[in-house]
Amino acid sequence: MTTLIITNGDKAAHLLEEANIGDRILPWRDVLHEGPVPDADDGLFATIRAQTLADGNVITTEMVESDFRERLDLIRSHQQFDRIELWFEHDLYDQLQILQCLDMLNRFGRINNVIIVQTQTYLGMQSADTIGRFQDLALPVLDRMFAFASRAWKAYVSEGPEAINQLRSEPIPGFPFLKQALLRLLQELPGPDGLSRTERQIIYTLDRGVSRPGMLFAQVLNMEEAAFLGDWAFFNILSSLQFCNRPVLTGLPQAFKPSIFQDDDQRKEFITSPLHLTEFGKGILATKADFLSENGLHRWWGGTELTTTDHWRWHDVDNSLSRHRAA
Repeated sequence: MTTLIITNGDKAAHLLEEANIGDRILPWRDVLHEGPVPDADDGLFATIRAQTLADGNVITTEMVESDFRERLDLIRSHQQFDRIELWFEHDLYDQLQILQCLDMLNRFGRINNVIIVQTQTYLGMQSADTIGRFQDLALPVLDRMFAFASRAWKAYVSEGPEAINQLRSEPIPGFPFLKQALLRLLQELPGPDGLSRTERQIIYTLDRGVSRPGMLFAQVLNMEEAAFLGDWAFFNILSSLQFCNRPVLTGLPQAFKPSIFQDDDQRKEFITSPLHLTEFGKGILATKADFLSENGLHRWWGGTELTTTDHWRWHDVDNSLSRHRAA
């Protein structure tokens, strides 16, 4: 029996290869909670995602598009595999990948002999000797799971936060971690203070004396029910809080870019620089200021473009959404 394993990244893929689990391993290299995730055909989707994932130095658009073509060809030729296994974790990063994988398999007619392994333990933190124990968690992907995954993926890429919030309130078949992941996704929308949960956790932690970017990253991850942010994503968010019209913090030597981590001196300077909250940042913590009204907004949440004049805000107090449109 020939088995294809799809998993969340290169580290888990290498461990599975070392453990001799599966015949072909496909790492799903995409950070689907960042940048535009469009409702588009596979070719255009790859082009748009490459513009988000590439930095022009460490990762090029050509590298990303080549990787996406390779995975698409592999899914299209799914008949060569008797069994397909999805190995993923409980966090937002992985749960969005599960939705995309299952939607793609569904579109190409592969709904038989598809197995899913979902773990509350991080695969990349295992060893080749221990990762195999998660085979005991393997369950078949049922028809209703394929249907729900495709609905949820369609909602994320084309229907916006309200559709995702509605799905979150429904029974979710076969995905024990998805309800919490969708809530965490909604919490990355601006809140009443104009900040996402991640941004809010940064200034909260900074206010409590954790002032070095490297330590901030570790502490903010510890505040998550299921950590999902990588260091590049975190430092981009941190940088955006200083390099904006009205900063909430100061102290970074430069705006973050991945090439900083290719230079030991620049990397050390960046992750150890002492940060400080501005008076504006303190005002946000005291609920007397709104980050968005001072700095504007233009970013993507799945397939939804959020702008200063048209966006949703998430309210933790009652788990509700409100849409804000300029008259």
